[in-house]
This record gives sequence, structure tokens and C-alpha cells, in this order.
Amino acid sequence: MSTSIDRKPGTAGTKLLALTNAFEMKWAPRTSGSGYVYHYDVITPLWDSKTKEIPIGNRKGTELIMRLQEQIQPSVFNPLGAFDGKKNLFSFQQYRFTSEEFQVPWESGSSHRPKNVSIKVVFVRKINVDNLKKILMGEKGSMNPEGEAAITLNMLNVFVQATPRMQDPRIYNTKSFFTPLNKSSSDKIRPLELWRGYFQSVRPTFGKVIVNVDVTVGVIMPVGPLEKLCADHLRVRDLSRLNPPDIQKLRLFVKGLKVEIVLPGHQGKRPKTIKDLVTNVGETTFEKNGVKTTVAEHFKLIHNSIIRPRSLGVRFSRDGDFPMSVCRTVQQLFKSRTSPEIVREALAFSPASPLKRMQAIKAGWQQLHYENSPFLIGAGINVLAEPMQVKGRQLPPLQIGFKRDHIIPQRSGVWDVMRKKFITPATVRTWIVVDFAAADMEILNRFVHELHQAMMDKGISIPAPHNIIRRDPGSGVAGALLSAGRESKPDMILVILPESAASIYRDVKRFGDITVGVVTQCVKWSQKLASDAQHGRCNQYHNNLILKINAKLGGTSCVPLGPAMDYLGQLPTMVLGADVSHPGPGSALPSIAALVSSFDKRVCAYAASIRVQESRTEVIVDLTNMFAIALKTFKGKNHGLLPKRIFFFRDGVSEGEFTIVLEKELSAMKAATINEYGPDTKNWPQLTFIIVGKRHHFRFFPLDHRATDSRGNDNLHAGFVVDQDIIHPVYPDFYLQSQAGLKGTSRPSHYTVLANGGGLPLDNLQQIAFALCHCYQRSTRSVKIPAPVYYADLVCRRAKFHFDDDINFSDDMSSHSDERSHVDFYKDHFSKINEAIRDKMYFV
Repeated sequence: MSTSIDRKPGTAGTKLLALTNAFEMKWAPRTSGSGYVYHYDVITPLWDSKTKEIPIGNRKGTELIMRLQEQIQPSVFNPLGAFDGKKNLFSFQQYRFTSEEFQVPWESGSSHRPKNVSIKVVFVRKINVDNLKKILMGEKGSMNPEGEAAITLNMLNVFVQATPRMQDPRIYNTKSFFTPLNKSSSDKIRPLELWRGYFQSVRPTFGKVIVNVDVTVGVIMPVGPLEKLCADHLRVRDLSRLNPPDIQKLRLFVKGLKVEIVLPGHQGKRPKTIKDLVTNVGETTFEKNGVKTTVAEHFKLIHNSIIRPRSLGVRFSRDGDFPMSVCRTVQQLFKSRTSPEIVREALAFSPASPLKRMQAIKAGWQQLHYENSPFLIGAGINVLAEPMQVKGRQLPPLQIGFKRDHIIPQRSGVWDVMRKKFITPATVRTWIVVDFAAADMEILNRFVHELHQAMMDKGISIPAPHNIIRRDPGSGVAGALLSAGRESKPDMILVILPESAASIYRDVKRFGDITVGVVTQCVKWSQKLASDAQHGRCNQYHNNLILKINAKLGGTSCVPLGPAMDYLGQLPTMVLGADVSHPGPGSALPSIAALVSSFDKRVCAYAASIRVQESRTEVIVDLTNMFAIALKTFKGKNHGLLPKRIFFFRDGVSEGEFTIVLEKELSAMKAATINEYGPDTKNWPQLTFIIVGKRHHFRFFPLDHRATDSRGNDNLHAGFVVDQDIIHPVYPDFYLQSQAGLKGTSRPSHYTVLANGGGLPLDNLQQIAFALCHCYQRSTRSVKIPAPVYYADLVCRRAKFHFDDDINFSDDMSSHSDERSHVDFYKDHFSKINEAIRDKMYFV
């Protein structure tokens, strides 16, 4: 049965047309075939003389399937089928077999006797492409990820991406391919390279199918000796005398890299994936023919090669340890965590403005090969070359309220706190300053004095610091902080850190958040900051610092004003923000779930819960208890009142997980609701459940320069919203660009409404979301996503402070023991937040 959904767009604000990087797909399958898609499975290839399967990558698999179709059996595979690089082959014509085995040369054009592989292709089913129309017309039941409509969309993605992937040189991942440009990467990121990328994704929208095309950047590891690349990465010549921090940095750099072994007998074998770094690899022992030997002894005997003492090596899962000196990287996407230098270079490499981004997309159109793709031509598919126009609106700006006056932000969504008093300033009974950076005491005293004065100017009730103490972090951070505060029992500790102080920072936060329960605020004492403090140039720095301090101590700097905030204040309302962060690929570390919940009338003060759960589990497992705590906190702060309306903003959920997350998390919240409100649903609060998406590639480009911020980079003003033309055909959704563009093209956030218990029109939901983007207490500008979503992300990031000292949570290395692969191990080593600050915004 078709489910009708109110798709009525909002009306608030000024109507405005814009371009978007979406291109309409024109598709008439009944004129080019039977109206069916034919789906085939490609079985993992076997060597022709053996029964052993050959695990191969997407690139090699695509190469073999194309060789089969174009060179070995062109008459059978007519028209060409599109292969997804894994196991699925799609065609708009049915082939003359239901199951067939083909012999395909492993390499093309070899002068030697070709080595063949056996590839089996099996017909699975035919799919009526008309089922896709059910999605396009909003039929909710058609969203089954295993259904025919979903498979048709998968097929369209494969057809669109097939031809670009076959060009050389190319590197690609799921939805993007990357190609080198003449512009070389900076030496700052050597040995890595930056390549231009093109993202493509076929998307269903209401009534039509579109292709979302964007430019992106790929970080590429070039071909080269692994030893040299590692030395380049660390900027050293000798890898044998590295200190522990450099070894750890190198471990994270090499993990996951694919390398070839440059030794006799290894030529032609597929690349191996590095699992770990090995120090002094020559001393590693293993058994060969029942006899224990070392890697050094083995290399001397078999390869007549000497492995020097303290030589670094790498470990593979099955093949043991090899010295770096015999490893060579293959060209590949670099998937490890990127450094700040790489991020900065990638940003510099990206188009500097919306105009230049659209020019880059148009200039790269020939790279997409839509016009001459045999797959699209054979299917009768045409992708229009002109970007779509979308109908949007510029939402009215909100006023920002302070203690005594209200201001209207600039059109870019920016304001300042200079000469303003906070609307709810915090009160501090006593505080201390602890210096771990050996700062010049005269300059530090001036810095602290001016900070104190600036806090009072903002309305914060705070005395001069009880004392300013210098401590040596080498003697123990926690002990130093405990002794420094023993006499005064401070409400806040201001901690002065040296420039490179990650371990000290962790110890400070663990002491404040977990051990004692006191607000801590860290200041990194750089040369620039010391110079600015000496010359009285710290006004802006002090203001940014005070925003955090005031929020941590229970104050509110300012609030947005307008109809949306008035609506939220009419009835007891709680806003929730939730996020789940996952470890890196190959890591055995757990996932972290966080929930923040508002408890004040202005929805600016939040309490947080954090939990450890099974790795890569997206559903928040302990949401019942976390939500119960949120309700109790709200009740305790509001004289026994419970919220009558709840807005739940959920981050980080992919479209394929919408249904399961909604079902599981609503069910979990229901259990806590019954306990607090009773079983009668008439007494329950109205619940609105909204997914906030950031990882998408839709961008908006102004058609009229007058609609942009002339002081910025020609992005549309903060508050531009789109709820037509590119909307989801089933779920009510909208795109909101709520932040000012600093550099490049602003990314709007994507809001998908999965439940709307209050029955609010999109107009209201858009203005509520926009207002919450002005509530982020660390900032004097509207931000990209609602403040509670940002807060949930900040809470997830603080998980590393909750783990015991023997858990290196920042290290994404694979587990080396069965114990550490089990979530209970991490739960046992995870400490709760101290009750003294549980209801404070310690995380900002």
C-alpha cells in the first residue's frame, strides 16, 4: 500500500533560486529493451588447474570481467554488462546462458603461455525497473534494501561509474575515482600525493532520478620503497634510531598499506596488507620445518642478505614478518588517519569558492564519459549536462540576546561578544592556576589578570585566582593538581600547558572529569600567545576562552531570539543530541555512544551520558538507561516537571540504517518513557526524531551574486534552506546551510524526519534547526549542525579520558589478544564521569 506523505515545502523567508551539483538522469528502458534488469552473480575466480579460490581486489576483478566481455566472449556479452568490482554483473539484455564457466587470461597480451583463471557467471533474477517508480512516487514499503527497487538503484550506480573506472591512470573507491593533475602536491605532505577526485552517486528524488557529481581530493600513496617513504614521512635519514613517539607515528602511517615483497619467488603475487610495525625485525622468531629460527637467520641462509640490528619490519596476518627493506608500496589510496598538514594541503587543493567548484565539476565532465559510455548507451540512459536549479529560501536572521541588549548578526551568521554581558553569567567561588609550561611568571600574571578582568566584564562573578603555582609535569600531573587545590578546593583549575603536551592534557582531563570532578580549562602556552600576552593583545583569545569557561561552569553566554525559540519555550521541551563514533578500519577498539540532553527553558544547557558498546554498532545499545537519566535530570532541574515535547537530533546514521535505528532507538526510549510517564500514551511527550547528515556531496551555488556575502567567498548566506527538487521521495527532508562560508563551498546539513510526533510542518522544523545552530556556546557564529549534535560529538571524543592508563585509546591498531577484542574488556576499563560535574557542560 502506498503511504502518502505531506511534502508541502516551507514558506518562511525569501524565495531564492540556486544551482546544485545534481544532474537529471533521463531513462527510457522500454525503448531500449524489455524493461527489465538482468542480475548475474560472478563467482570468485579459480585457477584453471586448481580448485583454490583467488581473492582479488575490485580493480583486478573489473579488469578480468571486461577482458571476458570484450576479448574472450564479445558475442555472448552483447551489450556489455556492468560489474561492481565485487560479485554483481548487471545487464539490460538477458544473456543466452543461466550458468556458464569461462576461461580468462590473468594478464592481457602476455608473450608467454597465458595463465588462465576460471570465472563462473550465474543468472540470479530479472528485475522489473518499474519497481523503481514506487520509490520515486513515495511508496515507503519500496525502501527495502534487498528489494528490486534498491537493486535497480545499485545497478544504475554501477552503470554510471563503470566507464570512468576503466580509464588509466585511475584509482577508485566505492563512489569516487581519482586522477593525477599537473598540479603537484606540496613537499609538506611528502611522500603522499594529492589527486583530483570525482564523486558520483545516483539518487532517487521525488518523481525523478538524479546523479550527484562533486569534486573531491584523494590522498595517494605512490609506488616506492617502503623504507624511503617512511623516512620521508618522518623527515629522517635513519630509521634505526627512532624515539617511541616517532615509532608510534610510523606505526599509524604503515598500518593498512598494501605492499609487494621484492624477493625471488614473490614476483607476480598479489600485494599484502600491513597489520603492524615490528621493531628489530631480525630478532623475531618463527618455526620453519619444526625448527625455531629468527628472521635474520632465515634471510642470511635463504637470501644471503644481512638484516642490521634494530631494523624495522612489518607484520602480515598470515605471512609473518618481513624487513621494510624488501617491501615496495603499490599505488593506492592512503586510508590511515590524515595529519593536520594533509588536511590543510587538501583544503588548499580544493576549489576556493562555489564558482570555482562548479567550474571544476563542469571542466571534469569529460572525465565522467556519460555521453560515450557503452553501458549507459546500451541501457538508453542519458545524463543531462546542465546542473539542476533548485528552489530555496533564505530564512529570516535571528536576533542574538545578551544580558541587556539584543543584536542582529551579520548576514553571514556572525556576531561578537565585545562589550557584552552574558545573559546568564556563571559564578565562581574560587579558582587556581597551575603552570606546567614554565612560562615567564611576569607575563603569565599579566595574562591571568587580564583574563580575570575580562570575565568580570562579561558579568561572571569571580574573585582573583587563589594562587598561581608552577609545577613540573614529570613528577605527576594528577598529584600536582591535587596538591595545588587541596587548600582552596577550587571550582575551576586553569592549566597552562606547553605546546606539545598531549599526555599532560589527557592527565588533566582525566583528573578533572573522572577523579575529582572539577572544571578544568587548558591553555596551550605557545610563543605567539606569550608574545601577545606580553603586549596586551589577548582580547580575542580571552573572549574565546571565557565562552568555554562560562558554559563549563553552568552559564549561558547568549541565546538566539525568534519564533522558533518562543515555540520551544511555550511548553517544557527537551532537546536531545546523539552520536556514535566508530574506530578506524581494522581496529578492535569499541564504538562510543553519547547522548546530550537539555534541561533549561532556553535549551542551551546540556547534561551528557557516554557508553562503550560493540565495535561498529550504530544503534545506541544502552539508550533506555541514558534516556532515563536525561528525563530524571530534566525533572530535577525543573521542579518535578517532565518534558512535554522532545526533539531528538541523531547524528551519523546512513540511509540504509534509518529503519533499524528508528525502530530500535524508539523502542529503547519507550521503556524509559513508561517508567517516568506511565503506560497511558496520552501522557507521553511528543517526540520528533530527526537524522542530521553531514557526509553527503550536495552543494548549493548562487545564481545571483547579490544573494551572497560579499565579505566572504561568494557562498550563500547562512540560513539558506532547500526542501524541493532534490528531496528524498519517501522521507520528509530538507537541506539547511546554516553557517557562514569561511573557505571553499559551504556544506549544508541534511535533515531527515523519521518521526514527527508533534505533526509540525517542515517550516517549523527548519526554523528550530536553524535556531539551534545559533546555540553552540563555544562560538560567536552559527554553526553547521545543531548545537546538541556538536556536543554529542565532543562527548564521544572525550572517551579516551575515561579509559584507564593502560588503554591507548588514540591508537587505532588492531588488537593483539582475544581479551582486547571483547567489548567487556573495554567496559571494565572505562570510568564514569564524576558525579560532581555530571550535569555540567564539562565537554565544551
